[in-house]
Amino acid sequence: MTESPDPGAEPGHMPNQPVPNRPKQRPVGQDLLTDPQRRRRLGAAFDQNQSLTQAREYDAVRPRYPHQAVTAILQLAEASAHSAPVIADLGAGSGILTRELLAAGAHVHAVEPGATMLQVLMETAADTAETAAVGEFDGPFSGRLFTHQRPAEDTGLAAASCDVAVAAQAWHWFDPERIQDELRRILVPGGAVAVVGNYLDTSDPWVHRLTRIMRAGDVYRPQWQPRLEAPHFSPVETDTFRHSRSITPEEILRLATTLSSWLAADDAQRARRRENLNWYLFEHLGHSQGQELQLPYLTTLHTARLR
Repeated sequence: MTESPDPGAEPGHMPNQPVPNRPKQRPVGQDLLTDPQRRRRLGAAFDQNQSLTQAREYDAVRPRYPHQAVTAILQLAEASAHSAPVIADLGAGSGILTRELLAAGAHVHAVEPGATMLQVLMETAADTAETAAVGEFDGPFSGRLFTHQRPAEDTGLAAASCDVAVAAQAWHWFDPERIQDELRRILVPGGAVAVVGNYLDTSDPWVHRLTRIMRAGDVYRPQWQPRLEAPHFSPVETDTFRHSRSITPEEILRLATTLSSWLAADDAQRARRRENLNWYLFEHLGHSQGQELQLPYLTTLHTARLR
């Protein structure tokens, strides 16, 4: 049988030609989204184009963070003067990492500009936190979760109030200059920054082709680190954790609809992408409905200390 063309491939790429295993390299410290207008447009898609149903779907199908990464984040606050670590989860989204931090006993300020994301976070994390306080924190902890509908660059948190500031799958949405000032303001002396990301492992050729058809930006870029400027921060240290998740072709299709590139697309673009994914997963790769696949990920954890 003659293979159908893959409309999701790059221009000029034919389906039987080898596919590059890695995305374009980024220099250390270069922003992942170098165009500020594109960063604002894609980031706004989560707030402006995402319904509550879509936010719940995001929470349901996005990958979780490996236990080793969560443990390493908590260890950054071991010298905390607080009774339990106080962590600012910047760009907290639907609370995927927030819930893990709460389950480990931390106090968490979940800072998220999107109203629908924040609602899902409250729905899913309130029980774990015992008591949830919505809005600005003012006074002693009455629970362990505090939510703030604000951008990461302007959290509204008190100065020197947090042991750790973490950005999970969110650093690329932040203004690279303004976030530096806010981190320096809200962290205690010697506090830590943790930038964590779950990346599809494009060293596997089928995954790399999948990311191109999905228009997924969350792919692993070796050597990249967040820009945390000296002399205010110590040199960035990076740990990488390899893992995989069991997922069906149908769940991959659902995963694709949670990406900012999907939310920012029009109906015709979404229909084309859905058609391409169906062709790739079921015809080209020959998977069947409900088949359990192993989707490889790399989780990177970049950390630095406030000097």
